[in-house]
Amino acid sequence: MADAFGGLFDYRRKLAEHRTALARDAARAMIDGLITVAPGRSDDELEDDFCARYGAAMTQFEGNALEDMVSPEDFTHALLAVIDERLHEAAEAGADVAVLQRLLTVVAGVLPVPLSESARDLVARHVSAGAAKQVARGRTVTGPVLWAHDVYGSRRAVVAPFTSSDGPDRWYLWDVDTCGYEVVAVHSGFYPSAESALAAWRESVGQAAAGAALIPVDDVETLGSLLSGEVERLRIGGENEEQYAEFLRSRRLSRTVREAVRRARGRTSVRLTAAKAEAQFAQRLRELGYHDGTAGDRPDAGPAGADELAAEMAESWSPHDQAALYPFCSPHKVAATVLHLRDFYNDDFAAALVAVLPEWIRFLAEHTGMAAELTERCLAYASGELQFPGILDDKGRPNPMARVAE
Repeated sequence: MADAFGGLFDYRRKLAEHRTALARDAARAMIDGLITVAPGRSDDELEDDFCARYGAAMTQFEGNALEDMVSPEDFTHALLAVIDERLHEAAEAGADVAVLQRLLTVVAGVLPVPLSESARDLVARHVSAGAAKQVARGRTVTGPVLWAHDVYGSRRAVVAPFTSSDGPDRWYLWDVDTCGYEVVAVHSGFYPSAESALAAWRESVGQAAAGAALIPVDDVETLGSLLSGEVERLRIGGENEEQYAEFLRSRRLSRTVREAVRRARGRTSVRLTAAKAEAQFAQRLRELGYHDGTAGDRPDAGPAGADELAAEMAESWSPHDQAALYPFCSPHKVAATVLHLRDFYNDDFAAALVAVLPEWIRFLAEHTGMAAELTERCLAYASGELQFPGILDDKGRPNPMARVAE
């Protein structure tokens, strides 16, 4: 047994060393490229270039064999280590370190928690106190944070104006999809105006967002459910190059936005907890003739009862822990749920859940006041016979990071 554990430990150590070497090699190439172009770039342009190169590098890692994959956190640590290495080399050679210091402040300025904490000591060692304070502060929000949603309420846009280092304010857009098991920003990035950001979001979402308009955020709790302000301990993965390009910056700016609107304490969104939905839907199923209890506690192990069906349906609907986003329903969300039910449960129980899914849709529609026409569109996908376009990857697997038209 000791030999087995020793072998496993040795394998993990060698794998970590291998991935660290891969990350360091890619980081050296990326940082040296940025050093070369930095003199001809503004701070905003250098930041944009850093993000684009980060996205390209992470996409390459994502496409590698498992042993050659590098996490966003590990690659970021490698980038910081290379900047530190280049600064020491320049200092020892008596060379000008201004470009390297500037690059360090730009890179550190896009890092979200907890990666920003990793850069704090490095920044303090290499730049002035004033520059370090500016890095810690980062970009600031210069006006009202705005948002919009599609007709179903399951696809959201958040738009905020931020300071620019060398020109007019730039507006950052988060295109947030709440139809999967996790709430994800399927697109984010800077735009020259709120209007251009909204237009880009409408085009992506399609007809369901044609009449959407931006209004000031008036519900800080719901905003907090939409925007992640740190690198998650557990991630879905599967980002494309564009999404990886904004992986760090979108999280850093999300935290800034959440802090900027923390005083807006209104709660205007329709809310429903999974626990309340479970209880109400179980009662609804009883009224429709489903028996109480579960199949497991019946001597004949007969059909699943109201309680069991309601519990599993409520558990399977997403996002499970976000009461402000949970009750909304769309064809996309219904189709994703059918895929989940058939993948997660045995065939018979999955069929029982799919059979009550239309009633679940009607239950949610009544709670949110969804129009009859929109409810019918959702019901069309409840059997799973219709496949919603774009939600599967090229291998036929559900892709929660897909940016689809609603």
